[in-house]
Amino acid sequence: MSRTTQYIGLNSYATKWVERAIKEETYDMTTGMFDETIEGKIYYLYCKSPNMKSIFKEVVQTEPWSNGPMIFTCLQWTLVKESGQEIDMGILFKWMGDPSLKYDHIEVDYNTGRFYV
Repeated sequence: MSRTTQYIGLNSYATKWVERAIKEETYDMTTGMFDETIEGKIYYLYCKSPNMKSIFKEVVQTEPWSNGPMIFTCLQWTLVKESGQEIDMGILFKWMGDPSLKYDHIEVDYNTGRFYV
């Protein structure tokens, strides 16, 4: 098996959440094992007043190795108030490490957001 960067990305819960985005942008999130650029996305969602919008930025959660780095991402949430104040709301929709997957002989379960590498 050849060595390569494996971009896994967001789990199914995060993917469903950002379907409501009114705008998306891409940015250079990280680099792969051969210094190739791995792009992430920034998602913009509207909120109800007094909050102007929510920004969800795809960020690297972890990069375990399996014939190359496997890049798992999650969402970093920033709330923007009408005043322009930005509030860091933390990380959402993280992948969960689950050793029980080894018995099913799988590394990634997108539906449940679990991985075992």
